[in-house]
Amino acid sequence: MPDDRKVLHEFKRNAEETMRVSLSTFKGRTYVDIRLFYTDDNNELAPTKKGVTITPELWDEFRAGVAAAEVELQEKTSGTRPNRRPSSPRPRAGRPAGRTDPWGKLLT
Repeated sequence: MPDDRKVLHEFKRNAEETMRVSLSTFKGRTYVDIRLFYTDDNNELAPTKKGVTITPELWDEFRAGVAAAEVELQEKTSGTRPNRRPSSPRPRAGRPAGRTDPWGKLLT
């Protein structure tokens, strides 16, 4: 059970299930959690075992996989390949240039 959880985004998958993206802290470490929730008997959202927890060290690899999936999905649904592959967001003002994790820490 996380020590702290901040919900970043959620959407209904169907009438009974909700997909939730959150930032959680467990034993002093921060993670991105993408998990399926269901509505329990008390009409509250409860987590399922279906989901993935991503460490900051693996965040860039996860994003690369999602970007590759987006390219393939666009190709399958539109019948054409997009003009360019999705890229990592550019650093915002005040952030260091180079690879950073979701929390702005410069990766070496």
